[in-house]
Amino acid sequence: MEGSRVFNADQIATELEEARAAAKVMVRGALGVLGDDRGFTMNHLPFLAFVERAQAFHQGVVAMVESGNPLAAATLLRSFAENLAVVFYLEKHPHEFEKLHPGAEQGLPMGKVVAAAQKRLPGFKQLYDHLSSMAHPSGAGAFQTFQVEDDGAFRWQSNPTFRSVDDAQQFLKWLGEIRELSTNVIRETASAFRTAAENET
Repeated sequence: MEGSRVFNADQIATELEEARAAAKVMVRGALGVLGDDRGFTMNHLPFLAFVERAQAFHQGVVAMVESGNPLAAATLLRSFAENLAVVFYLEKHPHEFEKLHPGAEQGLPMGKVVAAAQKRLPGFKQLYDHLSSMAHPSGAGAFQTFQVEDDGAFRWQSNPTFRSVDDAQQFLKWLGEIRELSTNVIRETASAFRTAAENET
């Protein structure tokens, strides 16, 4: 076993700042609804929860990448992906929309949610499974922070770290892809709410 090492986030400082700026753009699309003085209905609440969760998970992933913690970053990125996947599931199962209302006792079937996203986004399930292997205790995902050589030599430290800057940049790339799709969902949904409100007047 070799000595420990520390991931240096300064090497990706520009990418981290770009991700933070893009997150602001992502939630800006909701302002048309949030600034509406007509009042909210129960149908607005799942949308507002979507925006809040998207922002929360995005902030979390950026923070964990910056701190060099790939295991926590993977778990939060998986949740961000699930938040997006729900949209594709509800397109095919609109009658289950009420499961996102406050007080709903039954949640959405996540396996089917992921399958619905895979149909619209080829490669989604592969990424989701990879992130899940890191989030869950498993041999497949347990060794994402250190390399085990054929001769048994390995490098380990109790504080998890990225094996390379490339690994950290890959997380930011995945984050960007999910953020871009979430941005589109927020804009389109906000536009639909505005159109519906205008038609009522």
